Amino acid sequence: MAAILCLLQSGCWDWVEVNQSSMLTGMAIEPGKNGMLKLTMEVLNPAEAQRVQNGSGGPPTLLYTMEGKSISEASSRMNEMVERKIIFSHIHMVVIDESIARKGLDQIIDVLQRSRFVREDVLLLIAKDTPASDVLKIMYPSGQYASWKLRMQIIHFFRSWGGTPKSTLYNYTDAMLDEGREPVLAAISVEGDVNNSDNSKATTSSIPKAIVKCAGSAVFREDKLLGFISVSDTRLLNLIRDKITGTSFAVPVDNKQGIATIRMNPIHTTMDVTLNNGRPHVKLSIAGEGHVSSIDTDFPLDTAAGYRQLEQLESNYLNEQVKSTIVRIQKEFGVDIYGFGEYMNRHHHSQYKLAKKDWNGHFKEAEIEVSSRISISRSDLKTRRLNKPDAGQ
Repeated sequence: MAAILCLLQSGCWDWVEVNQSSMLTGMAIEPGKNGMLKLTMEVLNPAEAQRVQNGSGGPPTLLYTMEGKSISEASSRMNEMVERKIIFSHIHMVVIDESIARKGLDQIIDVLQRSRFVREDVLLLIAKDTPASDVLKIMYPSGQYASWKLRMQIIHFFRSWGGTPKSTLYNYTDAMLDEGREPVLAAISVEGDVNNSDNSKATTSSIPKAIVKCAGSAVFREDKLLGFISVSDTRLLNLIRDKITGTSFAVPVDNKQGIATIRMNPIHTTMDVTLNNGRPHVKLSIAGEGHVSSIDTDFPLDTAAGYRQLEQLESNYLNEQVKSTIVRIQKEFGVDIYGFGEYMNRHHHSQYKLAKKDWNGHFKEAEIEVSSRISISRSDLKTRRLNKPDAGQ
């Protein structure tokens, strides 16, 4: 009994004192000197992270930079300048420089997947036209540190408009392992003067000196970056893959002289992919319900015929936009980021086996057919624009 009680009284073998550790919240990876990798770590500053309680106006996080032959070497040497043990289990995002992504992500992904501390919901982001570490340098008036602010920004942009793809470590791994689909990751860029935004004085201005923006998606062939697509094309990518939770479409009306904005929630897409005479045939069916959130021209929304006309206009608009973005990807990149091959592999496996060896080559020749069925239920609180009556009436 005494021996058993001793075992029950033992503690964790890997315990770490809170006052002797620092939480890693974000990480940026860039090319270093002489073929090295430069690692920038965003480490939480607990005394300032909750400024409303007891902060003194200092930065919510501290940035430390180290170079090494690998990410593991650079991170393990970080205590050359940091006095506390760095804990990786609370990291929000990893920002990867564009030049590194073009060479391949295998080395970086391997480190993240091997670590038992890094969770699969960590964001993987590609820095477009800006050094990756600049993303972590910007301070914000709300007191939020860069990685937390950007994580919330990407989540809410996806939910409200669908302008960013699902971009976690899990999503990347899933795309790499699935046959018939190439991975995409969220792209970000920095606008403004970073040098004037990395101190507390910048947070006193109502106009940010620099801001991190969502810049669409990074397109990959296996682990190598090919290029980028716009925010609008990213939204259509999510629509095709049936990942949209809500979005708005600005539909041209009155011979494209006016715009009607339709808020769609929900909207769903189903696909069917078959192989006809060696050529893939992709059939997409879009269905959704929405309401008119704004309209800048006189359009008869007080009649059923007016609603039917607007529904047809939006259906035609979606058909055109979806088909054109797929054709653009076929010509510019020639890789299947939509998962058409993945669908065929699951539902028509015997056909997919015939095209499996060079699916991306078959994707470039795929025939695309798009149909939409849109229902507009209401026009918020108004059916017509506010117009001043003529003087003669």
